Amino acid sequence: MGSTTEKALAVSPPYEVPPVVPALRDDLPRQIRWSGVLQTARGPCQCLVVDISSGGARLNVGARVTVGQAVTLVVAGLGLFRGAVAWEEAGMIGVKFHAAQSANAA
Repeated sequence: MGSTTEKALAVSPPYEVPPVVPALRDDLPRQIRWSGVLQTARGPCQCLVVDISSGGARLNVGARVTVGQAVTLVVAGLGLFRGAVAWEEAGMIGVKFHAAQSANAA
């Protein structure tokens, strides 16, 4: 037989814990795994945000993008970030955010 704690946990309804949004700092990239949408001239594509700071982000993308291409990254709960692709390698890209912006809450 299980303990009282096990029985209480088994009866409790499932729930989701809301994600904690880290503050973006220049000196401390956040290693995370958030899904986002990368808007490009060819249209939007799904991406996985691997790490992010106030200066840029590293993304895993399924679409082809070119270095220098203007993009907008949208991450629910974190905001909208405009920038350009700084590098690309094997499905990973680096996006450098424009300097004169702040995150707009989504």
